[in-house]
Formats: sequence, structure tokens, C-alpha cells
Amino acid sequence: MTDSAILRLWDDNPSLDDFLGFDAVVDPIVKAIGTANVDPLAIGVHSPWGGGKSTVLNLLESRLEAAGRYVVIRTDPWQYDNHDDVRGSLIAEVLDQLGAAFQADSTVKDRVADLLKRISWTRVGLALGKGALTMQWKPDELIDAFTPKARSDDKSMSGFKDSFGKLIGGLPDVDRVVVMVDDLDRCLPPAVMATLEGIKLFLAVPKMVFVVAADQEMVRDSIAVSLGETNRSGALATRYLEKIVQLPVTLPRLATADAEAYIGLLLTQTEGATPDEIEALANHCSSRRQLGLSPLLGDLGKLSPKPSEESLSLAAQLAEGLSADRLANPRQIKRFLNAFGVRSMVAHSRKVSIAPAVLMKMLLLEDLHRSSFETLAATPRPERTALLTAWEGWAHGEDGVTRPDKIGEDTHHWAASEPSLAELDLSLYLDLAASLLNVRAGEDTSDTVIRLVTDLLGTGTAAREAALVELTALGEAEQRAAMELSLRQGRRLDDLDVLFEMTIQWADKTPSLVELVIEAAGELLRRLTTGTVVNMNGATLKAQYQPILQRLATEDGIDDMVAQAAKMEIESTNGH
Repeated sequence: MTDSAILRLWDDNPSLDDFLGFDAVVDPIVKAIGTANVDPLAIGVHSPWGGGKSTVLNLLESRLEAAGRYVVIRTDPWQYDNHDDVRGSLIAEVLDQLGAAFQADSTVKDRVADLLKRISWTRVGLALGKGALTMQWKPDELIDAFTPKARSDDKSMSGFKDSFGKLIGGLPDVDRVVVMVDDLDRCLPPAVMATLEGIKLFLAVPKMVFVVAADQEMVRDSIAVSLGETNRSGALATRYLEKIVQLPVTLPRLATADAEAYIGLLLTQTEGATPDEIEALANHCSSRRQLGLSPLLGDLGKLSPKPSEESLSLAAQLAEGLSADRLANPRQIKRFLNAFGVRSMVAHSRKVSIAPAVLMKMLLLEDLHRSSFETLAATPRPERTALLTAWEGWAHGEDGVTRPDKIGEDTHHWAASEPSLAELDLSLYLDLAASLLNVRAGEDTSDTVIRLVTDLLGTGTAAREAALVELTALGEAEQRAAMELSLRQGRRLDDLDVLFEMTIQWADKTPSLVELVIEAAGELLRRLTTGTVVNMNGATLKAQYQPILQRLATEDGIDDMVAQAAKMEIESTNGH
């Protein structure tokens, strides 16, 4: 996977492509809509948040439009402007879209206009009742506005359903009008009830189909709230919903194989595959799903481009590692992949090298087992390897190995999964992740390191040089921890000469540490001495320190002798 692929982010919008095998759900819904003896029909598409309901509506809309003889209307009560009259907004939106679909038919347009007028009069009554209209009205007009209307009156809603039924029955070359209601579970209880009432009381006429996409439990709870808190409100809410929705369809939870294929297709998008190529891969997955074959992205034959081995491996790792609730949720999977992309970018910018599979496993620990992640991050650096070794040994059932303290029992599967982390130096990444999450990271506070740092910053030249030799012999992660400790301790000194003399020499031997020295020098700029200027310009990596010398030579508040020394060193470097 290339860097550009790692940095790819996925949007949170419903998909127009079937990556999840939703054809098994869409097919029976299309057949139900085409069944003439169930009229009108209300279908509920149920799943928890992020489960793919809106994607199913997209796929269903595409199928119905391709079939012809259907008018498809999409509506989202959550986005209505008028929350005081959700029922009226729903009816008005259905009428508006019908009018747009039959713009050239004057008969349909006139009937739509007549029905919209009834909605308008209802809204006038609501506004008057709430005191929203403050203009002067004549008494006879007020009486007329509040007088119950006869069914035949064009200002009345009592005869609306009959008139609406005639409108729908007279639509030319139309088998069904399909109204798709999305995001109902995002609405407040009054809006949920108003939407369902609008469907049941005014729009449920022959040739009408309603497909309501929502979390069934949330809708049922909203109904119960609207009915009042009683011992029977839950049961009444269930019955109320059953009277409105004749055909409930629950979206299937993603199996591990489906999640793996879904992730693989998303990752393949980042590798330059075109929409047509992704569609071909999705169709291949669908065929293998119907045959009961796995992995779904296996046996790709002549399909091109094929997902990279790294993408397939990451997809399998993530599908295996995710917990059940996230595994069943396409939106959560996308969000995890986005977190993976962002963390990859941050690690790259901080020059923290970590293999994608290792990063994936560490993010799973962080996401699913936060307290255990915090335990690992807070463990002193020299002890992390021992902790990970014991952790994995316990997960693999090694004799005599027990679960480490403060490590969760539920991490068993995570610790046993590949790749193994025990032999890896994760210090730089763990410190980075801990800083991003505001979690305390363990510091290398061993007696040996403390002694070496003390000697490094001491007065004895021989002791300083001996400490430097021992420090540069440590592993890079331990050196970085020791350098950070040295810079924290050293900034407390009255004279910074020794601190920067030794740390500059140290960074010459371990170049990955030079950024820490430069960062500290920038923070302590106005306390730097002429000796530090000379040491920087005499360093093997002196080009790295030129920006600091430039600042010393030009910024205000710098000691005159230090500024002059910086200018002289810059001139000598430039050959003057």
C-alpha cells in the first residue's frame, strides 16, 4: 500500500455500490413492491445506526428506476425546515415531487395544486393558534380559518385522503408511487409520530408504497414517549408500529467474510482502481457469496487490478480483530479506516516508522481495550518488551505464564492475533499515540539512565565523555528517552553550554535525535551562548542547525555577543 493510499479517507455518505451483499435484501423488497394484492404497503428497513439502511435505499431506488413504471420519492424528516408541522411538510414534499415528475400533465398539476392549498390552510390554522401570525385579521376571516371544514371544502384536510387517492389512481403509466423515508430514527419523538401519522392517515392509499429506513428500537421508543410513560406504553408502541409497517426487513449483520471483503474493496479503491473495476470486484464477491465460497475476494482469475496482498492481509486482520458491534457496522468500519489513515499520516510526519499491520493491531488495542492500552503506554520503556512477551505468552496458553497485572481478560484474542509485538520496539509509536490521546506514557527512569544523564550534564569532562559513549550504545528508543530526559533536566541549569555541547555531540552519533536538540534550542533561544553557536557550526550535522543560527543572528532580544558570533559562523559557512 502506498503512502497516498494510507492517507486516503472515506466519506460517511451512503454508498451507491453494493459492497455488502445487500442484493439479498433489495431483491425481496422489489418483489414485494411489485405484488399487486398488498395495497397500500409499508416496509420497514431496520438496522442499528450505521448499518447500511441509506445504502439499501440507494440500491432500491436504482433498481426501481431501471424497472420503470415506478415514481420514487425520497424524503428525510430530520432535515425539514418546519419542525412545527412535520406531517404537513411530509405531505407537501410528496406532492411537490409528484408535481415535478408530471410537470407536463396539466391534470396532475392542477390536482397537486389543490391538495397543496389544503396543506397551506392547515398551516395557517397552526400558526394562528400559536400566535405566530400577528397581522390584523378581520373577525369573519378568523372565524372562517377556525371553522371545521366539510370534506368537500378545498380548505379541508378531512377529505384530503380521498382526493389524494384519486390523484394517485389517475397517474398515467404508473404502477406504484414509492416514498422512501430516511433518518426517521434521528428525529425527536413528536416528529416521528407526525411522520407516521402523515403516512397512515393521509397518504396510505392504493398504489402507494412507503419504505421507512430506521432503527426499529429507537422508533418504538419515540412512539412510547409520545404515548406517555405508562406500564403499557412499550406494548402499545409495538402494536402501533405493527399497524403501520406490514413488512419489516432487518438488515443482516456482517459476517467476518463479508466484513473482510468490504474492507478489501475500500482499500482497493485507494490503489487506483476505477469505479468499473471496483464494481467488477464487488460482483465477483457477490457470486462467491451466493456459492458459499470464501474468502470473497479469492480466486480473482483475470480480474484486474487485483487488490494488493498487503490490502488483503490488512482486511483479514481488521475483520478478525474488530469486536462484534463494529464488525456488523459499515460506518464504524469506515471510521476505523479513517483513524488508521490519519494515524499513519501523523506517524509519518513525526518520523515514526511502523508497519501497517502493526499499526492496525495497535489501533485495535487502543479502540477496543483502552485501559489495557493505557497500561502498556504507561509502562517504563525498558519494561514494555517483558510486558508484551508475558501478554502474548498468556494469550497463547504457555505453561506458567499468567495474565499481566492491569491487562484485561478480554484482550486474549487481540494478544494472540498476528503480528506478534513482543520483539518490536514500539516506544516511539506508543509515546506518540499516548500524546495524541492525552494518556501518560511511561518514561525510561531506570537507575542506569538516570546515572548516565547526571554524568552527561556534570562538571567532570572525563565522566561526561564516558556517559556519552554508554548512551550512544543504547537502543535508539532508549537513547531518545534519555535525550528527552537530558533536555528536560539540562534546561534547569544556569549555564546551557554543557547541555548543548554534549547533546550536539550525541546527535552527531545518532542523527535521529537532532530534531530534539533543535526543538530545545528553539525553545531556549534567548539563553543560548557563544559556545553553543560554535558547537552547532562545528557539528557534523551543522547544516541542520543553520535555521537556529539564522534566528540568533536576526531576531530581537538576543545577546549582542551571541548574535555577532552567529553572524560570523554563518559567514564562515558561506565562504566569507
